[in-house]
Amino acid sequence: MKFYLIILLYLTFVVPFFGQNPSVSPTPQPSASPEKTRTKNFGSSLKKYENKKRRNSQERSKSEKQKSSDSDDDEIIRVETDLVVNDVLVTNEKGNVILGLKKDDFIVTEDGVPQTIEMFSAGENASVPRSIVLIIDDAPGQKPYLPMSIKAAKALVDKLAPQDKMAIVTVDVKLQQDFTQDKALLKKHWIRLKKRDPWLVRNIEFDALVAVLNEMFDEEDRQRIVIFQGDGSHAMWLKPDKDTPYQVAYSTLERSGLRYTKYVPKIGFSDVREAIERSRTTIYSIMPGVRFLGLSKKERLERAKKTIANRSKTFGYEKILPELIKEYQYAEADRVTAGQTAMFKVAELSGGFASFLENPEDAESIYEDIFTVIKNRYLIGYYPTNQKRDGKRREVKIQVRNHLEYTVTGRRAYFPPMEEK
Repeated sequence: MKFYLIILLYLTFVVPFFGQNPSVSPTPQPSASPEKTRTKNFGSSLKKYENKKRRNSQERSKSEKQKSSDSDDDEIIRVETDLVVNDVLVTNEKGNVILGLKKDDFIVTEDGVPQTIEMFSAGENASVPRSIVLIIDDAPGQKPYLPMSIKAAKALVDKLAPQDKMAIVTVDVKLQQDFTQDKALLKKHWIRLKKRDPWLVRNIEFDALVAVLNEMFDEEDRQRIVIFQGDGSHAMWLKPDKDTPYQVAYSTLERSGLRYTKYVPKIGFSDVREAIERSRTTIYSIMPGVRFLGLSKKERLERAKKTIANRSKTFGYEKILPELIKEYQYAEADRVTAGQTAMFKVAELSGGFASFLENPEDAESIYEDIFTVIKNRYLIGYYPTNQKRDGKRREVKIQVRNHLEYTVTGRRAYFPPMEEK
């Protein structure tokens, strides 16, 4: 009986951590195109987190920052402009989107100091092109959701404006397609993705997110967007730190395969948070699976039992279902709640929002809703009155003048560039 428990545990939790590691390739030949170079070296910025005690950038001394600025990895993530751009969504108390606002309707402060808006566009504006990265989880547990999600993503491609660009990344830290405006090429990659063997996919989704934020966005005159689809289960394997949004029990890690894998986390959630704030990217999280977030412990356990039952049916272990439920119900509830909490948090930190994809057929409407929200956001840019290029975190607050009851959803902090010496 214990043997079957271990097999199911292996299939469910451990397999996604095996497979090929993200490749860190040597310096490419000069003849290689920038696109091929980035595809080949994608994930190289994660090296900076290996074998290194996590340090919060807010606590680094100026001398430490200067040393780090000399490395190639920090060259990848440093922002080289003083213009601060924020895209925001404005809603009223009923949650309805407010359209038709003008530049003078907004009040922007940075660390409490009023700022002058220099760049402004409302809603769908062809003058502000978009760079969109779709990160998608195609590991075994996502198989029921993948076909409809790919169909929805292909429909999204058709809605892109001619000047928009899109890239495709998978949760095993692979850049499947670099930014392109070629819609036919993007659709071909979706077909190839559908044919990938899910059992060879190593799910390290937050590593993939950090790599995207560090490496993909290098043009300041474009709207930066990430659509992040995954269950967030990798969150429980991140390094524990002060920003961890949901701490799982050690027993959950044990039951989730801790003793069967040599996986060593590179990053903690503080690293994820910092990457979000440095990149100034808006993230829209899509969480496939049954919703656990926001429910009582009793409700989560009931849903955990159902998901274990469905998984047992998939793998043919219905005969030992009572034993599986008894052994794993608490770990399952813990794991899924941790993942969904982390997915929700990354969207919140970036000024985006999170959606639950409980039924595969809902994928198209969710992607359509995200694109509608993207089109209805206001793009606001300003040159900060604080001209120090000190790399220190700054708080941003945006309000609608004479309408403090409106909710303005957008990024709340950013890091300015460092002065080079």
